[in-house]
Amino acid sequence: MNIAVCDDEENIRCLIKKLIEKQSKDCQIMEFSSGRELLHFWRQKDREQIDILFLDISMDGADGMETAEQIRDWKVEKNEPLWGGLPILIFVTGYPEYMPKAFSVNAFQYLVKPIDEREFEDALKKALRECRYLEAKKNTEPREILIRNGNVTRKVPTDDIYYIESNNRKIMVFLQDEEIGCYGKISEMENELREGFFRIHRGYLVNMKYVERYSRTEVQMKNGKRLLISKYKYQDFIKAYLEYISEDGG
Repeated sequence: MNIAVCDDEENIRCLIKKLIEKQSKDCQIMEFSSGRELLHFWRQKDREQIDILFLDISMDGADGMETAEQIRDWKVEKNEPLWGGLPILIFVTGYPEYMPKAFSVNAFQYLVKPIDEREFEDALKKALRECRYLEAKKNTEPREILIRNGNVTRKVPTDDIYYIESNNRKIMVFLQDEEIGCYGKISEMENELREGFFRIHRGYLVNMKYVERYSRTEVQMKNGKRLLISKYKYQDFIKAYLEYISEDGG
Protein backbone atom coordinates (compact mmCIF):
# COMPACT_ATOMS: atom_id res chain seq x y z
CA MET A 1 0.00 0.00 0.00
CA ASN A 2 1.50 3.35 -1.09
CA ILE A 3 0.36 6.52 0.65
CA ALA A 4 1.46 9.97 -0.52
CA VAL A 5 1.47 13.15 1.56
CA CYS A 6 1.65 16.45 -0.31
CA ASP A 7 1.97 19.55 1.87
CA ASP A 8 4.37 22.49 1.76
CA GLU A 9 4.72 22.50 5.57
CA GLU A 10 7.28 19.96 6.76
CA ASN A 11 5.79 19.77 10.27
CA ILE A 12 2.38 18.83 8.81
CA ARG A 13 3.95 16.15 6.60
CA CYS A 14 5.75 14.73 9.65
CA LEU A 15 2.54 14.74 11.69
CA ILE A 16 0.52 12.98 8.96
CA LYS A 17 3.31 10.44 8.47
CA LYS A 18 3.36 9.75 12.22
CA LEU A 19 -0.44 9.27 12.31
CA ILE A 20 -0.32 6.91 9.32
CA GLU A 21 2.48 4.81 10.84
CA LYS A 22 0.58 4.62 14.11
CA GLN A 23 -2.40 3.08 12.32
CA SER A 24 -0.81 1.10 9.48
CA LYS A 25 2.81 0.01 9.76
CA ASP A 26 3.00 -1.86 6.44
CA CYS A 27 2.44 1.21 4.25
CA GLN A 28 5.09 2.90 2.16
CA ILE A 29 4.82 6.67 2.62
CA MET A 30 5.94 9.14 -0.06
CA GLU A 31 6.35 12.84 0.73
CA PHE A 32 5.96 15.79 -1.65
CA SER A 33 6.49 19.42 -0.68
CA SER A 34 4.50 20.93 -3.57
CA GLY A 35 1.84 20.14 -6.15
CA ARG A 36 4.44 20.64 -8.86
CA GLU A 37 6.68 17.96 -7.33
CA LEU A 38 3.74 15.55 -7.06
CA LEU A 39 2.66 16.13 -10.67
CA HIS A 40 6.23 15.60 -11.90
CA PHE A 41 6.21 12.21 -10.14
CA TRP A 42 2.71 11.45 -11.45
CA ARG A 43 3.72 11.89 -15.09
CA GLN A 44 6.55 9.36 -14.89
CA LYS A 45 5.73 6.21 -16.84
CA ASP A 46 7.23 3.67 -14.45
CA ARG A 47 6.19 5.35 -11.21
CA GLU A 48 4.81 3.44 -8.27
CA GLN A 49 1.06 3.53 -7.88
CA ILE A 50 -0.34 5.92 -5.26
CA ASP A 51 -3.21 4.27 -3.40
CA ILE A 52 -4.11 7.07 -0.97
CA LEU A 53 -3.21 10.74 -1.36
CA PHE A 54 -3.32 13.30 1.46
CA LEU A 55 -3.27 16.68 -0.27
CA ASP A 56 -3.03 20.22 1.09
CA ILE A 57 -4.89 22.96 -0.82
CA SER A 58 -2.97 26.16 -0.08
CA MET A 59 0.50 25.71 -1.59
CA ASP A 60 2.79 27.88 -3.72
CA GLY A 61 2.81 27.14 -7.45
CA ALA A 62 0.21 24.52 -8.31
CA ASP A 63 -2.14 24.52 -5.31
CA GLY A 64 -3.90 21.37 -4.14
CA MET A 65 -7.09 22.00 -6.07
CA GLU A 66 -5.22 22.65 -9.32
CA THR A 67 -3.10 19.55 -8.69
CA ALA A 68 -6.22 17.41 -8.10
CA GLU A 69 -7.80 18.79 -11.28
CA GLN A 70 -4.73 17.82 -13.31
CA ILE A 71 -4.79 14.30 -11.83
CA ARG A 72 -8.52 14.09 -12.65
CA ASP A 73 -7.88 15.23 -16.25
CA TRP A 74 -5.06 12.68 -16.59
CA LYS A 75 -7.45 9.92 -15.45
CA VAL A 76 -10.05 11.07 -18.00
CA GLU A 77 -7.40 10.96 -20.72
CA LYS A 78 -6.43 7.42 -19.69
CA ASN A 79 -10.10 6.35 -19.44
CA GLU A 80 -9.68 5.53 -15.76
CA PRO A 81 -12.69 5.71 -13.42
CA LEU A 82 -13.07 9.01 -11.58
CA TRP A 83 -15.11 7.49 -8.80
CA GLY A 84 -14.14 4.12 -7.39
CA GLY A 85 -10.55 4.40 -8.57
CA LEU A 86 -7.11 5.20 -7.23
CA PRO A 87 -5.72 7.28 -5.73
CA ILE A 88 -8.20 7.83 -2.93
CA LEU A 89 -7.99 11.57 -2.38
CA ILE A 90 -8.18 13.12 1.08
CA PHE A 91 -7.78 16.89 1.37
CA VAL A 92 -6.09 18.20 4.53
CA THR A 93 -6.38 21.98 4.66
CA GLY A 94 -6.92 24.99 6.84
CA TYR A 95 -9.65 26.32 4.53
CA PRO A 96 -13.09 24.75 5.12
CA GLU A 97 -14.65 27.01 2.46
CA TYR A 98 -13.06 24.87 -0.28
CA MET A 99 -15.06 21.81 0.76
CA PRO A 100 -17.85 22.13 -1.89
CA LYS A 101 -15.26 22.44 -4.67
CA ALA A 102 -13.28 19.48 -3.33
CA PHE A 103 -15.94 17.01 -4.38
CA SER A 104 -15.81 18.27 -7.97
CA VAL A 105 -12.39 16.58 -8.14
CA ASN A 106 -13.77 13.41 -6.53
CA ALA A 107 -12.37 13.84 -3.02
CA PHE A 108 -13.01 10.91 -0.70
CA GLN A 109 -12.69 12.91 2.55
CA TYR A 110 -12.00 16.49 3.62
CA LEU A 111 -10.08 17.14 6.85
CA VAL A 112 -9.67 20.62 8.30
CA LYS A 113 -6.50 21.76 10.08
CA PRO A 114 -5.56 21.63 12.88
CA ILE A 115 -5.78 17.89 12.38
CA ASP A 116 -8.02 16.06 14.81
CA GLU A 117 -6.36 12.69 15.47
CA ARG A 118 -9.66 10.83 15.84
CA GLU A 119 -11.05 12.26 12.60
CA PHE A 120 -7.81 11.41 10.81
CA GLU A 121 -7.89 7.86 12.14
CA ASP A 122 -11.47 7.42 10.94
CA ALA A 123 -10.72 8.84 7.47
CA LEU A 124 -7.65 6.64 7.02
CA LYS A 125 -9.53 3.56 8.21
CA LYS A 126 -12.26 4.18 5.60
CA ALA A 127 -9.68 4.84 2.88
CA LEU A 128 -7.76 1.63 3.66
CA ARG A 129 -11.02 -0.34 3.59
CA GLU A 130 -11.88 1.21 0.20
CA CYS A 131 -8.42 0.31 -1.13
CA ARG A 132 -8.84 -3.31 -0.10
CA TYR A 133 -12.26 -3.41 -1.73
CA LEU A 134 -10.93 -1.97 -5.00
CA GLU A 135 -8.00 -4.41 -5.00
CA ALA A 136 -10.33 -7.38 -4.45
CA LYS A 137 -12.65 -6.10 -7.18
CA LYS A 138 -9.74 -5.71 -9.61
CA ASN A 139 -8.59 -9.29 -8.93
CA THR A 140 -12.02 -10.77 -9.65
CA GLU A 141 -12.82 -8.77 -12.77
CA PRO A 142 -11.29 -9.68 -16.15
CA ARG A 143 -8.48 -7.31 -17.11
CA GLU A 144 -9.13 -5.19 -20.18
CA ILE A 145 -7.15 -2.82 -22.34
CA LEU A 146 -8.54 0.07 -24.38
CA ILE A 147 -7.47 0.06 -28.03
CA ARG A 148 -8.20 3.09 -30.19
CA ASN A 149 -8.49 2.64 -33.94
CA GLY A 150 -9.41 5.96 -35.56
CA ASN A 151 -12.57 7.20 -33.88
CA VAL A 152 -13.43 3.77 -32.49
CA THR A 153 -12.30 2.62 -29.03
CA ARG A 154 -12.59 -1.05 -28.08
CA LYS A 155 -12.27 -2.83 -24.77
CA VAL A 156 -10.24 -5.97 -25.31
CA PRO A 157 -9.80 -8.56 -22.52
CA THR A 158 -6.08 -9.09 -22.02
CA ASP A 159 -6.66 -12.84 -21.90
CA ASP A 160 -7.72 -12.66 -25.58
CA ILE A 161 -4.42 -11.13 -26.70
CA TYR A 162 -1.90 -13.61 -28.12
CA TYR A 163 0.82 -11.09 -28.92
CA ILE A 164 1.42 -7.49 -29.98
CA GLU A 165 3.65 -6.46 -32.86
CA SER A 166 5.13 -3.01 -33.42
CA ASN A 167 6.43 -1.44 -36.61
CA ASN A 168 7.47 2.16 -35.94
CA ARG A 169 4.28 3.82 -34.62
CA LYS A 170 1.91 1.16 -35.98
CA ILE A 171 0.75 -1.44 -33.46
CA MET A 172 -0.96 -4.72 -34.37
CA VAL A 173 -2.79 -6.59 -31.61
CA PHE A 174 -3.25 -10.27 -32.49
CA LEU A 175 -6.24 -12.11 -31.01
CA GLN A 176 -7.27 -15.68 -31.74
CA ASP A 177 -9.45 -14.83 -34.75
CA GLU A 178 -8.66 -11.23 -35.62
CA GLU A 179 -6.08 -8.49 -35.71
CA ILE A 180 -6.61 -4.93 -34.45
CA GLY A 181 -4.45 -2.09 -35.73
CA CYS A 182 -3.78 1.16 -33.90
CA TYR A 183 -1.13 3.83 -33.52
CA GLY A 184 1.02 4.11 -30.42
CA LYS A 185 4.14 2.83 -28.71
CA ILE A 186 4.66 -0.80 -27.79
CA SER A 187 6.46 0.41 -24.64
CA GLU A 188 3.19 2.00 -23.47
CA MET A 189 1.36 -1.30 -24.08
CA GLU A 190 4.10 -3.13 -22.18
CA ASN A 191 3.79 -0.74 -19.25
CA GLU A 192 0.00 -1.11 -19.15
CA LEU A 193 -0.16 -4.90 -19.52
CA ARG A 194 2.84 -5.97 -17.40
CA GLU A 195 1.55 -9.07 -15.56
CA GLY A 196 1.59 -12.18 -17.77
CA PHE A 197 3.22 -10.41 -20.73
CA PHE A 198 6.87 -10.21 -21.77
CA ARG A 199 8.74 -8.08 -24.32
CA ILE A 200 10.82 -10.68 -26.18
CA HIS A 201 12.03 -8.25 -28.82
CA ARG A 202 11.72 -4.54 -29.42
CA GLY A 203 8.96 -5.38 -31.91
CA TYR A 204 7.11 -8.14 -29.99
CA LEU A 205 5.19 -8.33 -26.72
CA VAL A 206 3.83 -11.81 -25.98
CA ASN A 207 1.15 -13.16 -23.68
CA MET A 208 2.94 -15.98 -21.85
CA LYS A 209 -0.37 -17.81 -21.53
CA TYR A 210 -0.15 -18.62 -25.26
CA VAL A 211 3.53 -19.59 -25.51
CA GLU A 212 3.77 -23.12 -26.96
CA ARG A 213 7.55 -23.53 -27.00
CA TYR A 214 10.71 -21.48 -27.35
CA SER A 215 14.33 -21.70 -28.43
CA ARG A 216 17.25 -19.32 -28.32
CA THR A 217 16.09 -17.65 -31.53
CA GLU A 218 12.28 -17.71 -31.47
CA VAL A 219 9.10 -18.13 -29.48
CA GLN A 220 6.29 -20.19 -30.97
CA MET A 221 2.78 -19.19 -29.97
CA LYS A 222 -0.18 -21.58 -29.63
CA ASN A 223 -1.67 -20.15 -32.83
CA GLY A 224 1.42 -21.35 -34.73
CA LYS A 225 3.10 -17.98 -35.13
CA ARG A 226 6.88 -17.93 -34.69
CA LEU A 227 8.31 -14.72 -33.27
CA LEU A 228 11.94 -13.63 -33.15
CA ILE A 229 13.43 -13.36 -29.65
CA SER A 230 16.30 -10.98 -28.95
CA LYS A 231 19.46 -12.66 -27.69
CA TYR A 232 19.59 -9.95 -25.02
CA LYS A 233 16.10 -10.89 -23.80
CA TYR A 234 16.48 -14.68 -23.82
CA GLN A 235 17.67 -15.28 -20.23
CA ASP A 236 15.19 -12.81 -18.74
CA PHE A 237 12.39 -14.38 -20.77
CA ILE A 238 13.22 -17.89 -19.50
CA LYS A 239 13.19 -16.64 -15.92
CA ALA A 240 9.89 -14.75 -16.37
CA TYR A 241 8.24 -17.65 -18.22
CA LEU A 242 9.24 -20.27 -15.65
CA GLU A 243 7.95 -18.04 -12.86
CA TYR A 244 4.72 -17.53 -14.80
CA ILE A 245 3.99 -21.23 -15.38
CA SER A 246 4.94 -22.00 -11.77
CA GLU A 247 2.43 -19.45 -10.44
CA ASP A 248 -0.18 -20.50 -12.99
CA GLY A 249 0.13 -24.14 -12.04
CA GLY A 250 1.23 -25.03 -15.54
